[in-house]
Amino acid sequence: MKRRTRGLLTALGAAVAITACVSVLAAADTTPPAPPTTADTSAAPLALEDFAYPGANGVIKVKLLRGDGHITLADCSSPSQIQIWTRAPGNTDNRICFAADTTTGFLALELPDVFAVQTSGRSLRASLTADGGTQTLDVPKDGFKGVGEGVSRAPTTVVELRVTG
Repeated sequence: MKRRTRGLLTALGAAVAITACVSVLAAADTTPPAPPTTADTSAAPLALEDFAYPGANGVIKVKLLRGDGHITLADCSSPSQIQIWTRAPGNTDNRICFAADTTTGFLALELPDVFAVQTSGRSLRASLTADGGTQTLDVPKDGFKGVGEGVSRAPTTVVELRVTG
């Protein structure tokens, strides 16, 4: 009888141990709680750089396409480093002004009826189109150059500005 009792106690102990192990393993293998039903709007959205000019939709005198952020539209009443002289519609003082914050910069744009390019404190390379052709104009620091109708040629559109120094 002692033998039988000892066998039952051993079997009972083993059953308790197995049950405890299974309970611990089951608790460790739980799935994470479901996410809240409301969206978390505090996380920043995914950003991909497309080099589009910020706020370009609000500019009516010139079509700003893209750039590296170092040439920005500026108020012509403040000191401007780049002045594009144009007869573009909606432009009462005949110029569009830009500022460059470094000695290099890039801006793709479309500004028609340009007749001169002027710089202050920066040198510039402008790409222009006229009569289906393209030309490049280098304007030195503190320089002024006539283009298109400003030098008795066809109407000219500025399509790119690059600060070169």
